[in-house]
Amino acid sequence: MTRLSRIAATVFALALPCLASPLLAGETMSFQVGVETVPGYLAKAPASRGNPGVVLIHDYWGLNDQMHGVVDRLSRLGFVVLAPDLFNGKIVSDPGLAQEMRSSLDEKRAVSIVKAAIDELRKVDHAGSRLVATVGFGIGGQIALAAALQGADVQGTVTFYGRVETTADRVAPLNAPLLGIFGGADFAVPDKDVTAFQAALKEAGKDAKIVSYPGIGHCFMDETRSDYDTEEAKDAWIQMRDWLAVKLVPQLPDRRAPARLVPRAPTPQPTP
Repeated sequence: MTRLSRIAATVFALALPCLASPLLAGETMSFQVGVETVPGYLAKAPASRGNPGVVLIHDYWGLNDQMHGVVDRLSRLGFVVLAPDLFNGKIVSDPGLAQEMRSSLDEKRAVSIVKAAIDELRKVDHAGSRLVATVGFGIGGQIALAAALQGADVQGTVTFYGRVETTADRVAPLNAPLLGIFGGADFAVPDKDVTAFQAALKEAGKDAKIVSYPGIGHCFMDETRSDYDTEEAKDAWIQMRDWLAVKLVPQLPDRRAPARLVPRAPTPQPTP
């Protein structure tokens, strides 16, 4: 990391809005994807005009309150954040139903929605040159990667425990920097696949960083799931925050962050 990059990361790490807006929340909205009207959730901090954007892609539970909380949290870092609803309002908590949601998702449609959401973010405040990254969790991480491989106009991609590609030819179309964050004991995305993904990215000469937490399972960033891990989730959030700071190089006011990130108390549920 260059000295300029370290400075950018340091500035961004301190760039939370002032304490006067700790309860900043987003709003529901919708946008067009061809003939389909897609619902979504949009949040932005005051005076965020021109700031970088994030398209957040939810996991197979749907665009639930937990994902709304992640959107709000990212917006408090200064991002303009849009989370499209891939399941059109359907939310589940049962693992079996979640698996059905995963199976029913059409990747081509999902990628089209993500690309349209990226365009929609650049319409907010008429910021046509806004830098945008995608951040996805689980199946959302898989779709974030797929969108990047299929020509999405993004300046960064973050995939949290999404399924991956394992050969250099499959990752060759990737044009934007990538951050992948995984659990070393994740049954859904085995460690051997993550290792192969990392090797493929290196062989293809891509700008990529892979972080894997030994012994950690799937959904460890979701405080409502049984695999949630407080310390690793906090570290992974910081990894993402600082990486986005360097890759998107935002020009945000220097505002000091709280001393630590305090997640909501988890309500464990079974994870498929």
